[in-house]
Amino acid sequence: MKVLLIAFACHPEIGSESAAGWKLALNLAGQYAVHVITQAENRDAILKFRFDSKISQNLAFTFIGSPPRSYQNRMIARIMSWVIYFKWLREVEARLAEILKQEQPDLIHHATIATWRVGIPWLGYGIPVVWGPLGGAATFPARFLGGLSVSGAFFEVFRNIGNSVGRFIPSVKRSCRGAAAVICGNKADAEFIKKIRGNISGVHVLSSVQFSAQEFERFQQASEIKEPDAPLQAFAGGICIGSKGIQFALEALALANEEGTRVSFTVASFGPELGHLKKVASKLGLQSQVRFHAGFQGIAYEEILGKSHVFLLPSFREGSPRTILEAMLAGAVPVVCRASAQGEIVDDKVGFAIPPTSRRELVRGLTDALILLDRDRERLKKMSRFAQSKVLANNRSESFLQKMGSIYQEAFQAREINHCN
Repeated sequence: MKVLLIAFACHPEIGSESAAGWKLALNLAGQYAVHVITQAENRDAILKFRFDSKISQNLAFTFIGSPPRSYQNRMIARIMSWVIYFKWLREVEARLAEILKQEQPDLIHHATIATWRVGIPWLGYGIPVVWGPLGGAATFPARFLGGLSVSGAFFEVFRNIGNSVGRFIPSVKRSCRGAAAVICGNKADAEFIKKIRGNISGVHVLSSVQFSAQEFERFQQASEIKEPDAPLQAFAGGICIGSKGIQFALEALALANEEGTRVSFTVASFGPELGHLKKVASKLGLQSQVRFHAGFQGIAYEEILGKSHVFLLPSFREGSPRTILEAMLAGAVPVVCRASAQGEIVDDKVGFAIPPTSRRELVRGLTDALILLDRDRERLKKMSRFAQSKVLANNRSESFLQKMGSIYQEAFQAREINHCN
């Protein structure tokens, strides 16, 4: 089977969406002939990457678009990223007939950006389309807006409104119903998509995060540098936006201080909320405990996860959160909010998922978890081992490929059955 993989975000050196697109391309190329369409700014990094012989034979790329303009203001940059994505889709659509004629794929898989809000223009070519893994259906609780910057709060309000009306956009309905298969990163997103699609057939739950044997080995080796009895160290990573809930983690650190537990916290992030969080940390007197870092890569990233006892990120919405699973694989115990994908991943054996009933109770729950892990190091060690074991059991590349193969086969047989009215 030949797969045309459409991955706007696909980069070998960047995390989040770009890592999801890149890992998917590499994994699929181990089993299928894969032609990737991605944005032009990824070209240099991809062409410099050293592929093994099998992958290089099965993987080809087409780069479309021009390098986007950079914006100093993070919020403007975030909004403009959507404009850039819309434009890129139109550019790909203009060339798609030519590419299909040349490549003659059996199946089209649109992978990134992993959002349901923007319809995909690849239906109607007589080729089955797989869409996803998708995310983004979760809404931000209004009762927590006071813990964000003004711009961050406005963004979440408008995003919530978008969730309410977005499902009625014709291109979204057409895409959800016309795709032969829709993959969602978690159960909550799948339930949302089923309502738009109109039935449950063709909707699958499969996280985009999967690890090769080599990756398992690297992160497990990193965990060996952890000092279980050293002062408690916590880590958070990812794009710094309001929905990540980092302010509530900072408030928990301050409360833990008052009760005799001091936690060092590394926030490896960049984004529109960063300036606000630095002011919050200063106001709470956490300057000596909290380190804001632009982000780690390669060995440095594995080492910081390996040293961390806790992954502290009370995010309210995640699709397929790679960072939390990498942290768990490195033996960090997750302390999170019981919401979206994180709430599905974290159970009582591997960590703490605090219900977001109110701001006060969330902060109190985060605080209690940190204090308990600091004072009960045997429990910390036990949960660390369980966290590693859970990722080992559920996120193997081999299992991911097997499930994806079943989805592809189902989609191929469906031949793009159209559910549109």
